[in-house]
Amino acid sequence: MDGARVRRARPGDGAALALVKALGRGSDASFGFSRWDGHAVTEERAIDVDQSNESVIVSGPDGGAVVKWVVRVSRDGDPAPERVARLVKHGFDAMPRPWGMAQWCAEPGRPPALLAMVTALVPEARDGWEWAVEDARAYASGAATLDDSATTPGATLGRIVATMHLGLADEDTPLADSERAAAWKADALETLDDALTLMDGDELARLTRHADALRAELSALGDAAGTPLVPVHGDLHVGQVLRGADGSYRVTDFDGNPVASPAERLAPQPAAVDVAGMAQSLDHVAYVVLHRTPGVDAEAVERWRTTVVDAFLSAYRETLADAGRAELLDERLMTPFRTRQVCREYVYAGRHLPHWRYVPDRAVRARFEDPADPVVTKDGPA
Repeated sequence: MDGARVRRARPGDGAALALVKALGRGSDASFGFSRWDGHAVTEERAIDVDQSNESVIVSGPDGGAVVKWVVRVSRDGDPAPERVARLVKHGFDAMPRPWGMAQWCAEPGRPPALLAMVTALVPEARDGWEWAVEDARAYASGAATLDDSATTPGATLGRIVATMHLGLADEDTPLADSERAAAWKADALETLDDALTLMDGDELARLTRHADALRAELSALGDAAGTPLVPVHGDLHVGQVLRGADGSYRVTDFDGNPVASPAERLAPQPAAVDVAGMAQSLDHVAYVVLHRTPGVDAEAVERWRTTVVDAFLSAYRETLADAGRAELLDERLMTPFRTRQVCREYVYAGRHLPHWRYVPDRAVRARFEDPADPVVTKDGPA
């Protein structure tokens, strides 16, 4: 309260501290609190970065945590609580250690809505759009070996994502039916149509030139009936992987794709959705480096790209195979889901971040044209 007025709580008001304290109080008819870990905290401060939700750091003598408040609460349910609970149960430790969560039951019979998630603070954490770009630049400049900058990080990511899927998957996995496969195909083709509508200039010309080939790749999703379904992360890319001061990697944000429908976010999906998303994002790291680093050795960046992606995929497959669950990855779906992700990047650029259009444009160029040819953009050579 501000006098007679009600305002939204700000970092420093104590709301995040109060939530952490409330995690151990149990549940009532309206609110549910879950607690897995944690300790006393006495201070809170804002995180000053762009984010779809609102995060506040709370800290105390024994360390800190991040309270992530959900800005747009879904009355249809949220995938994060069930995903995180499964991973906690299976001892998955390659994520910020969960302390607990708060949920709200708006109406009897409806799924509870996630209000906030609390996870341990990863000291000096940077996401993959920082550390992976730095790794690629380090190799291209001769400051790091290919093993240190690509093979080891890629293999580590592969093992982490496979272990995550092993923890999320049911022992007896459900299989997609033809109706689900047809919906994936329709959604992917609609995304391509949206991309064509939103682009212009050279990007539109290139996208139009290869639209039939892209449609052919996306249409393969219509033949995906029978593929195993897993409660996947749903929005997995390098930006969802934190690397801390200790060099360890942790997957974060299990809320699913923010632009997907609630039904899609909650439904189990093919493991290939996550694997393709991560692999494609590693490609995109290379395109960011090429675009933003004047004079960079393009051949070295290409070596980094192919090496890190190959290491990621090899380690992922090997980890599943060692666990006797190789069937979780349907290899038929890798190309169409990677292509769908490229189309989604066009749409994201067209609706929210116009400058980003060079990334999917480079992806299409690398897929269907000579990736060695320079692409001239408004900012100069890409």
